[in-house]
Amino acid sequence: MSSTASLIAIGDALSAVHLDHESMSGQSAFEEMRALYEIRNLIDHHAAQLTGTLDRLRVAKDHGRTTRELLIVMGFAPSVAHRYIRIAGALALLPTLSAHAVDGVISSEHTDALVRGIEHIGKRSPEPIDDAVRLSCVTDLLGQHFSGATPAEISDRARSLGNQRADDTPGGLPAADDRTINTLTKNKTTDGRLHVEADLDAEVGEKFQAAMEHYGKPRPEPDGSPDARSTERRLADALDTLLDVAAGGGNDLSVAPRTHVLLTIPSDAPSPASLEYMGSVTRATMNRLACDPTITPLLVDGETVPLDVIAA
Repeated sequence: MSSTASLIAIGDALSAVHLDHESMSGQSAFEEMRALYEIRNLIDHHAAQLTGTLDRLRVAKDHGRTTRELLIVMGFAPSVAHRYIRIAGALALLPTLSAHAVDGVISSEHTDALVRGIEHIGKRSPEPIDDAVRLSCVTDLLGQHFSGATPAEISDRARSLGNQRADDTPGGLPAADDRTINTLTKNKTTDGRLHVEADLDAEVGEKFQAAMEHYGKPRPEPDGSPDARSTERRLADALDTLLDVAAGGGNDLSVAPRTHVLLTIPSDAPSPASLEYMGSVTRATMNRLACDPTITPLLVDGETVPLDVIAA
């Protein structure tokens, strides 16, 4: 029987399965859900592998499309298409992860979190990481998965490992300093609204938070009572104001009100410099920000008492 026929037979068998939801026990419901979880994982793993095969065979390119576009046309959600493509491109370099995926014990969401995590760790080092380091990191992140970590928690652990790698490697780049991984996504919702998410480095994050704090301060109601808006509403209104300021000022930032961004530099050299909202920064970031005319560097002593405002 061909692989296609086998897959069709599996689909037919699944279609024929009848679950008696009325009479099943809690234990049987749990066991059947676990079985479906493993089947789903296996399907996702094979789909990711087939995505790599489609790409290698230029199936989409021969018709003027990308593999992502082809998957979406086939009916896969864009996020799933992205996930399959990332996994397909990485599994050859991650045989330990691939071995667990082929057994159906790890979901594609967790697999993708590990793949993105290893990529993130690699970016923290000035040189490509070797097989031994990669295996050590994969083992660590798999341990997180089997301990019950969510994909988001695995991503957080990968960031920690990446920063450790940056600290231990001359020329390493902590995630907080890496502007190349900044992202901002915007998606129109079904009710005509816009959902926005951003992941920003420390410098851009500090400027954003300073602007939000400046324009989102509570203001009294007309009758003098406290601001009735929630924090979330005040920040949304602050973004509206900030966009109006940007639109009114065009490219001439001198006409726009300045928000205050403060860089605190301890006179005691071993202590790290810090930003008001984003916290401590590396020495490389401190040196760069100290020369930025839009940022105020403040020298303080061991008790955080201001000693001097450093001119840029």
